[in-house]
Amino acid sequence: MKAYVFYTSQVKEWIDILTKSALNNKDLEIVPIQGHSLSMADLSGQTSSQEYMKLMMTRWLKLPGIIEENTGSNIMFIDADIVFNSNKLDFIDNLENFLKENDLLTQYDNNDGMSLGINMGFLAIKCNERTLSFFREYVDEINSISVPKTGFPQIEFNNFIRDYDKEKVIKFMTLPKDYGYLTGNCYFYHAIGIGGHFQKMNAMRNALESFDAQCMVEENEIALVVNTISKN
Repeated sequence: MKAYVFYTSQVKEWIDILTKSALNNKDLEIVPIQGHSLSMADLSGQTSSQEYMKLMMTRWLKLPGIIEENTGSNIMFIDADIVFNSNKLDFIDNLENFLKENDLLTQYDNNDGMSLGINMGFLAIKCNERTLSFFREYVDEINSISVPKTGFPQIEFNNFIRDYDKEKVIKFMTLPKDYGYLTGNCYFYHAIGIGGHFQKMNAMRNALESFDAQCMVEENEIALVVNTISKN
C-alpha cells in the first residue's frame, strides 16, 4: 500500500526517519510529495501560525488528484512526523481488512477540541467515487476560508465528516490508540502535540528505539519458552 507523505525541505530529516521505519515492510511504499514554504521559521507543530495553515492548505489541495489516480486501490495519506513499527507485519493486512467495510480510516486523537476525536494526520483511504467526492467537497470548503482559525483544518475536518450529507454517506472508522500512540501494541507512532523540528525528530527516533527494545523483549521471552520446552 502506498503512503503519500507531504513534506518541505525543512523537515527532510523526518522523511529519512519515516522511510527507514518502513524498510522491513514489503507491503508498504512511502511516496514523498515535496511542498514549499516561503517561511524560514520552524513551523513544526505551530498549528496556530497563519504560515503553517497556508502550508496545510497546499497539502490538502493535492489529495483529490491522488485519490483519482489511485481509483480502485487503497492508499494512506500521512503526516511526515510518523514512524512505523516494523515488527508489526500484520499492519497493512489490518488496514486492508478494515477498508473492506469502510471507505476511510482515521487516527484517534485525545484532544477534546476535536468534535469526533479524529486526527487527520493519518488517513487510510479506499479510492472510489465516494471518497473522491468527499475530499473534493472538503477541500473546496476549507479553501473558501479566508482567515483560518487555530486548529485549521483539523477542526473543520471533524465537523465536516460529522455533518456530511447523509445521502452521500461515507463509511469511516477511527482506529484504536495502538495506531498513533505509544502503547504496548503500537503499530505506528505519530508525534502529535510536540512542537519544534528537533523535538519531533527526537520523539520519532525514541519511538523507533522503543519498538526495537520491545522486539528484543518478545524474542527473549520466546527463546526462554523454547529452551524450557527443550529441557523438558
